[in-house]
Amino acid sequence: MRIGLLTSVGAMLDAFFPEIVREWEAAGHTVLTAAGDGATLLPGTVVEGLTRRPAVSARRAQRSLRAWAEEGRLDVVVTNSATASALVRTAGLRAPVVYFCHGLHWNRLRSPQDRLWQTVEHQLLARTAGVLTLNSDDEEWFRRRMPGHAVQRLAAGVGLDLQRYPRTAPPDGPLHLAWVGEHSRRKRPWLALDVVAGLRAAGLEVTLTMVGGGALLERTRAEVRRRELQDVVAVVGWGDAAAALAECHALLHTATWEGLPRVVLEAFAMGRRTYAFDVKGVRDAPGALLAEEGDVAGMTAAVAEDWRSGLLRRELEEDAEHLCSRRVAEEILVFLRGSILPGAAGAAGAAEDRSAAA
Repeated sequence: MRIGLLTSVGAMLDAFFPEIVREWEAAGHTVLTAAGDGATLLPGTVVEGLTRRPAVSARRAQRSLRAWAEEGRLDVVVTNSATASALVRTAGLRAPVVYFCHGLHWNRLRSPQDRLWQTVEHQLLARTAGVLTLNSDDEEWFRRRMPGHAVQRLAAGVGLDLQRYPRTAPPDGPLHLAWVGEHSRRKRPWLALDVVAGLRAAGLEVTLTMVGGGALLERTRAEVRRRELQDVVAVVGWGDAAAALAECHALLHTATWEGLPRVVLEAFAMGRRTYAFDVKGVRDAPGALLAEEGDVAGMTAAVAEDWRSGLLRRELEEDAEHLCSRRVAEEILVFLRGSILPGAAGAAGAAEDRSAAA
């Protein structure tokens, strides 16, 4: 097959797809990448007019996408991220388009904005050959609106290079927690501070490392100072998530919804439990211990109980091999060959690729 892989920005290609592309190419397929700006690990076509958010350059981007698909003789396009996925599905490509949905942009469909997102997604399905989805809630939504064979749930998300997240024993010493993510309203970093304050009030010696950037980073730091938590909370900005997980006893996750939180998978691979809220996407993540949505007191009590019982001094026993990116890459190929390109196009493309390689 000749597979086109498209995201809105090159950073998303580099963050999520290098291992998958490597496995596809090793299986004899050709992968052509594209994004609105350059990628470092997966360089490819820079699509003129494609931006992270909708813009007046959309028509130009659609023309660029048609040219990319035709010049690359693509059998199929796999697209990720909202803007790129919307534009390529409305660009009039000859190749079928598969939407790799990291997460539908709502939790419980209660707000007018949620309803708007649902309307847009529903209209785009008419131009969607198949969907790769990551959680049970989104899977249910897609299956009610598309043929069953056209929807595939990837329980491991994009998968992990497990060598980067080796299983390690929890550290010695007092309770140490980690929070990893974007400092944004959806991720709610201030709730992690609430948990730490609650644990201290309960008499536990606890520290927290917060890894990640985002628009609210400085606000988080200001809140730490306001609450006089500087001695126990380190807001480090961008950093090494794997190192932070290796040094902690558990991960705190406080988002309002997710597709499937990769950091929770990383924590699971390294033998760490995650304390989170029962929201879309997170409830499907392995190793997640869930409190009711927004119940900070319940999350705090669970962490305190598991620390006092000694549970957090022991790594998880479950194996993480099912999270390997190699397995995810093969699962996607099986879906593309079996449900999207069961006829001659994919087989011809693969044969052509093998002949060229020889």
